[in-house]
Amino acid sequence: MKKLLLYCLLISAGLSSCLSEENDLIVTGLRPVYSNGDWSEITPMSPQPLQNLGKFYYKDQMIFVSETRQGIHIIDNTNPESPQNIKFIAIPGVLDIAIKDNILYADNFTDLVALDIADLENIEVVKRVEDLYPEYQNYYPANYQGYFECADPEKGVVIGWEEVELRNPKCRR
Repeated sequence: MKKLLLYCLLISAGLSSCLSEENDLIVTGLRPVYSNGDWSEITPMSPQPLQNLGKFYYKDQMIFVSETRQGIHIIDNTNPESPQNIKFIAIPGVLDIAIKDNILYADNFTDLVALDIADLENIEVVKRVEDLYPEYQNYYPANYQGYFECADPEKGVVIGWEEVELRNPKCRR
């Protein structure tokens, strides 16, 4: 009986080591996309198409609308019958905005930026508070259930997620 038990254990151990090498788990999941440039650069530019709208703010017949994680649209609402998209401010990572007087506040991934918007032709950053939102570190894909590649803070700030085939992913929600 002892020999049979030992024999079964040896066969079981041998099979499990073979199975672990040959049966990799390959699944469709998400992989982090890291910033490959200076994500802290704020750039006023020409109007852009409205796509993934987020928060908005109304001030002095202007509507400021965040384009989720991309920037802020400025829409002239002087004529509510025909609002005009007049400018876009590229602010990577933006989700939330607020305005007080002529200062627009927006998140820029982990930072908070303050922009002087008194002259829409000369928008400029007047203040930056770095690492105000350290929890922003987008370590997990939002509203996602499934496998994903674990984020690596050494590679930089995660600016998004892409769907790919993953081999033996270690992270799951």
